[in-house]
Amino acid sequence: MRKLLSIRDVAAKLNRSAKWFYENRAALYTKGFPRPVLGDSDGGRAAYDEGAIDAWLDSKMDPALRSDRQLVGQQVARQVRPYDTILQQRLEAMA
Repeated sequence: MRKLLSIRDVAAKLNRSAKWFYENRAALYTKGFPRPVLGDSDGGRAAYDEGAIDAWLDSKMDPALRSDRQLVGQQVARQVRPYDTILQQRLEAMA
């Protein structure tokens, strides 16, 4: 499921204030920053796709750091067991 972020959420993700984001978003758009998927142009509240923002941030990251981040993500994924596996183990232990 796609998570949508408000302008305040986007600003926090960028470690900036909402005011800074308002003032600089046009410049960010020219650098490929994702445009809102809802609102904004019609005066409604803007909503941004978190996945698109994460991908944009990753594209700006040093490639060496990006590979380290992906490696950590893979290690975490290996450590997390699916819920059905845990449930199956508990059922077997009860039998």
